[in-house]
Amino acid sequence: MLIRIFEGGVIVKREDLELPLFTVSPKTYFTGEDAVAAARTTDLVAAGRRHTIFYSAPMPELFQIAQSVCNVVVTAQHADLIGDGKGMGLAPLESLKSIGVEAIFLNHTAHPLCVNRLAATIDRAKELEILTIVAADSITESKAVAAMDPDVILCEPSSLVGTGITSSDDYIDQTISAVRSINKEIVIMEGAGIRTGNDVRRLIQRGAQGTGISSALKLAIDQRELLTELFDALD
Repeated sequence: MLIRIFEGGVIVKREDLELPLFTVSPKTYFTGEDAVAAARTTDLVAAGRRHTIFYSAPMPELFQIAQSVCNVVVTAQHADLIGDGKGMGLAPLESLKSIGVEAIFLNHTAHPLCVNRLAATIDRAKELEILTIVAADSITESKAVAAMDPDVILCEPSSLVGTGITSSDDYIDQTISAVRSINKEIVIMEGAGIRTGNDVRRLIQRGAQGTGISSALKLAIDQRELLTELFDALD
């Protein structure tokens, strides 16, 4: 099993996270060497910062990324329960753990899970000391996810994902309030449409404990310049 040591130690549980956090999750806009190069750029900009930075990539690139970075949390875009071993085409939590993956996204609008499967996957990830970031669309779904107690909840309207349009103040306020009514400990991210440092500051000022980007990294003329602006806005 690969275990990487960060500047601040090993991150294996929610209490280790340095807030506000940030996720760099370019989905499949980057694959192969492009995904690894973007991870290295993110790792470079993350060095020395007092915030936890996550980087997610497609499954095949995760092992190489885990070998290439030391300042970001290597994150899978999805994970599966191994079940009885008869599955095909899955990304078992145990396999991800063995190659150095430290966190997983679950229930993203591009890969939703049923309630039973989601709850069971969160529980198994906890047993393996893999951090969980679980997406929720509506206020009702946010409450349901909060009750499952993942490490982090990402509240973002699915209709705004990838549009460059950020969530309304009402949505941000209502989802934070709804989640806190169920779970006082969970880390709350707010997302959708993040492009600039001002977008990040607005969310943090409204009470979010983190945010992140996806398509913005693909659209950036200078990835390092964009990431520096976004990470600086966390301070």
